[in-house]
Amino acid sequence: MKKIVAQDQDVAMGIDAAAKHLAVAVMVEGKVVKQATIAHTREAIESFLARFPGCRIRAAYEAGCFGFWLYDTLTELGVAAIVTPPSKLERAPSARVKTDRRDSITLAEQLAACRLKVVAVPPKEERATRQLGRTYEDLKQMRTASMARIRSFLAFNHIGIPAEVGEKWTGKLVQWLETFAFEGMEGAEYLRQCLDTLVRVYRDLTTQQSIIKKQFCKLAKTKRYARAATVLESNTGVGTLSAMVVLTEVWNVKRFRTSQEFTSNLGLVPTEHSTGETRRLGHITKTGNRHIRGVLVECAWSWIGHDKAAYAVYRRLARRRESKRAIVAMARRLAVKMYWQLKHIHFGERAA
Repeated sequence: MKKIVAQDQDVAMGIDAAAKHLAVAVMVEGKVVKQATIAHTREAIESFLARFPGCRIRAAYEAGCFGFWLYDTLTELGVAAIVTPPSKLERAPSARVKTDRRDSITLAEQLAACRLKVVAVPPKEERATRQLGRTYEDLKQMRTASMARIRSFLAFNHIGIPAEVGEKWTGKLVQWLETFAFEGMEGAEYLRQCLDTLVRVYRDLTTQQSIIKKQFCKLAKTKRYARAATVLESNTGVGTLSAMVVLTEVWNVKRFRTSQEFTSNLGLVPTEHSTGETRRLGHITKTGNRHIRGVLVECAWSWIGHDKAAYAVYRRLARRRESKRAIVAMARRLAVKMYWQLKHIHFGERAA
């Protein structure tokens, strides 16, 4: 029979998650009463929680590569679970030792003191649709990398692309790559095999990227997203794919009280080092959701390319700052505009 650690008490539980195990620290009435390392499985978690019959358990762990499985499991087992951003966790400036056990104690202490920031956890369906956008982004990066490998292959073997074919990645260029004969080159059959493999990878990635994009755009026409997607697409420079990335990543814009809080969550606000009457603004913080941040910067470039008024604002900003900072400022303006547009829209409404 499991030994009872606490009964009918308020419990704060800090959890440091690894791939195969969980380091757990339990605090009751300001004292650490239990530390343990358990398997990263539902059965092990349920068995450990059985040591606290009748307790009101709160648990916290850091957001990371293991997603929200632990949050879902704890919630289903009756635990009030939260996920906290690692960058917001308070750490002593003098701390030089970092272990799973120490991290779990830190989490438990700050949870008990109600000093932890909380990551909004989307419903499971929202997480699944969000994954479409992230998979598309991964495929896009892999496709770009495959194109770079092909160009490196050509450069390494001193093969130039004919002027009539052109340097741009078009069907004509791909066809030339597939039919290039390697005439007069030693080991031509091996070189041909290598280039065929690289081109095949490029084609496969292009196909898969297209499939994901179509599915994502199809999702934009569903009852849940249609109205919101239509409103965001009304902004110059914003397409269906960009609108859907914003919608699936933001999930619920009403959880942000102000537009400043929203742009801060995207990492689009500048760092600041001010003292006395001196105010110094630096680069953007880059904290928060990098997926939306990247999309908004791309949209901002398209915006100033199609809107003369926006381009004039950009040029005015670029004269006072460098161009990179100016385009980030435009992305921030676009984010603020989207915030107020989404503030009054409920997902599920049909497009007008």
